[in-house]
Amino acid sequence: MGNSPKLRPAKMTDTLRTAFGFKEGSHVTISKTTAHILHADRITLTDVTPSDYVGTTFDVSAKKGLRKRFYVEHIEPSGTQAGSHGLFICDDKTHFNLSGGLPAPEAIILPNGDAFPVLDTSRIGGLVEQVKELNMRLDRLLHKFDHPHGSANRHVLLHGYEGTGKSLVLNRLAQTTACKVFRLGRVQMASGRVLATIESTFRDAFASQPSVILMDNIEKLASSESELYADAIGMELDKLRGADVLVVAATRSPLSVDSSLTGPGRLSRQIELAIPDVPARRQILNVLMGKPVDSHDFATIAAKTHGFTGKDLGLLVEEANDTAFSKVGSEKEGWVDVHARISMLHSPHNSQVDGSVHSQATTQVQQLTDTSPERADLNATVEDFEVALSVVRPTALREIFFETPKVQWSDIGGSDANKQRFDEIIGWPLHHPELMEQFEIPPQKGVLLYGPPGCSKTMTAQAVASTYDLNFIAVKGAELISMYVGESERAVREVFRKARQAAPCIVFFDEIDAIGAERESGGTKGLNVLTTLLNEMDGFEAMKDVLVLAATNKPEVLDPALLRPGRFDEHVYVGLPTANARKEILKMSLKVPVDLTHFDELVDTTQGYSGAEIVAICTSAKRCAVRRMMASAGSPDVGLHAGDFKAAISQVRKGVTDEMLSVYDNFASR
Repeated sequence: MGNSPKLRPAKMTDTLRTAFGFKEGSHVTISKTTAHILHADRITLTDVTPSDYVGTTFDVSAKKGLRKRFYVEHIEPSGTQAGSHGLFICDDKTHFNLSGGLPAPEAIILPNGDAFPVLDTSRIGGLVEQVKELNMRLDRLLHKFDHPHGSANRHVLLHGYEGTGKSLVLNRLAQTTACKVFRLGRVQMASGRVLATIESTFRDAFASQPSVILMDNIEKLASSESELYADAIGMELDKLRGADVLVVAATRSPLSVDSSLTGPGRLSRQIELAIPDVPARRQILNVLMGKPVDSHDFATIAAKTHGFTGKDLGLLVEEANDTAFSKVGSEKEGWVDVHARISMLHSPHNSQVDGSVHSQATTQVQQLTDTSPERADLNATVEDFEVALSVVRPTALREIFFETPKVQWSDIGGSDANKQRFDEIIGWPLHHPELMEQFEIPPQKGVLLYGPPGCSKTMTAQAVASTYDLNFIAVKGAELISMYVGESERAVREVFRKARQAAPCIVFFDEIDAIGAERESGGTKGLNVLTTLLNEMDGFEAMKDVLVLAATNKPEVLDPALLRPGRFDEHVYVGLPTANARKEILKMSLKVPVDLTHFDELVDTTQGYSGAEIVAICTSAKRCAVRRMMASAGSPDVGLHAGDFKAAISQVRKGVTDEMLSVYDNFASR
């Protein structure tokens, strides 16, 4: 804090700070309590080592570096004193009870009347089916169903994209009280230590039946490059045949695990934790927000977060909360009053106090006592989530060129026809799926945008993604060409893999002629890249909600295999702007006072120019006006004149020739 801090520091124990939600750096007001402090006759503690349990917890250190963590389950004050309070005196007369473990989760009653402990799903969202299957396998483990070959259980390999909840599920499994749980995590990479740890873990689990062995990131221990460890784990799995031991491992991809471990009797049951869909994202938001968010507004947020994993949604909620908090902080000039919940100190309650209740106070707001209007402002609103969406990106798109399109159809002059066409291609399947299914109309797989340069093909693709709130992956064809053998093909496959993970998604290939040229005209490298592209697009039949957009100035050089139905189903010509389109482009580009008596004459004069060239004409005309005004300093004549446009048109040449237009006509007629 320094020798002369501006604010006087208040020091407190970590236990107190955690119990009441105080955060380091917060501004607090300290006042004397009027509450009567009771003597704690009995305190019940629960050993929650090593989990990060939410509540009033504290650590106890012993010799040899041993450490235990205890959770204050409840406090019993003196029996003669009625009422419940938040403060207690603990002394030598206080008795401490140590409970046997974490409170057992709610049990499910089976049809035969038996009950078995299930996973704690209170902090798991969007994984209903996966948790249901794990519960079923726990039930098999605990009830020892008769089977001619011993235990009929199959060991499980959880796999899924980063942030889909693999570690979360393993942590919830570790908290089960139904059986002994062992974790085989990262150990020192000295072969003697690793092999000994593997062997001792499996041996202890075998001796403690029924039991569960958990292994996170198993690919780091049993990849195809680590055959020694993979063989050791495989032999230990074989020893468990017929035993009441369940092994649950997790990895990002089953392909990264040695294939010998996924055979019969080993990790043969693979459960995928997929990127959540809209209902699953809504469940996850419910868990993260700590309250139902099933209103229409928040349902919209769930619908907009395509490709977001549970981890991404957690970041989104944090960002939205920060936005909400910063708005209140700015209104209060950076000060936030922090109070303990006084109502807990005065309100009547039962003689037995639940310690977990006392740990839920927050530094942001006195949720049960403060009725000030600022209290509600600290809850993240839909507007806060909209701001957060501009910052947080889906994990599946972070490692690739990704942009959030800001272009609207209104930004493209004369785009009404293309807007209507794309509404049929994309809008109908999104908004009227029942009609599409009724008439058995399959979704489009690809759309080719072709036409002269400067005619808004790229802006059209961006407007499509923006209009329908789709993820957007933009790749220039030339960027995929690599001098190294195999790199270009790998890059193409990676683009489509990301698209599948981030669906619904648009993949936009600009300058696709760089990789899609006709095979007879290209070299071996172009042939390999084109073949990879064709194979990936054929795979779209098994995928949903992924559309390929491509743009080119040279459609005549594309391979016919790309242009057939089933790949690029639609060919959309984005040509030179019409008279109405030129008028809209001029109005959007000028945005300054224009002294033109005959505006229509300017529209006629720009015939044959592309949209980009018309924008360049407007910019050049503005420069002529500024140059003229600077030469006649003090002149009140402000605005653009016909002479400015005449000079600008003489400087900007037409880039689209009649020969180019005839090529597009021939391609369309073909």
